[in-house]
Amino acid sequence: MRVTDTGVGIEPDMLPKVFELFTQVDQHLDRSQGGLGIGLALVQKLVEMHGGTTVANSDGVGLGSTFTVRLPLASEPGEARSEADSARDDARRLDVLIVDDNTDSADTTRWMLELIGHRPRVENNGPAALEAVQRLRPDVVLLDIGMPGMDGYEVCRLLREMPGGTDMVIIAQTGWGQESDRRQAFDAGFDHHVTKPVSLDLLSRVLNEAGEPHDI
Repeated sequence: MRVTDTGVGIEPDMLPKVFELFTQVDQHLDRSQGGLGIGLALVQKLVEMHGGTTVANSDGVGLGSTFTVRLPLASEPGEARSEADSARDDARRLDVLIVDDNTDSADTTRWMLELIGHRPRVENNGPAALEAVQRLRPDVVLLDIGMPGMDGYEVCRLLREMPGGTDMVIIAQTGWGQESDRRQAFDAGFDHHVTKPVSLDLLSRVLNEAGEPHDI
């Protein structure tokens, strides 16, 4: 299936990036409307989950774009399921608490987690996150660092002091990605550190590790 438009087109150096989360080809201030830059990333992941591929092509700026989706056809209704299908079924569904004061970012992460089969909940500040953890006992906490009032480092330390807090998987999901930021996160008690924007594949891998028996 091909979808072709006559719009703004895509520069050659942007073609490899258009399926990355939060990427927008046209970011001019006078844009009448736009999005978060998650649509193509979700399309690509959905197509991959069905064993297909998605490709973007463009002759350049102002010359439109073409997006090609290729999906395999099952020859028989009862055709053997793929290894990827089996792996998804075997993966453990996790209760994940997302903590981020940026509501757009939090909602995007929630959509991603729902897409890959987990059960996410969202809180937008530290005190609400602490209360939610006591009430919900999530398997994993995806915790932003740069929040007003109570930052992610403080929230993480308080979570570790809760009963059962040492066994909880806490992941820093933040825009602070330098080596010093990673060290500070691990010193505060985080198990993992991922830098925004987080790809769906990376998030899947980290959560798969969190779902292993020895981590829970």
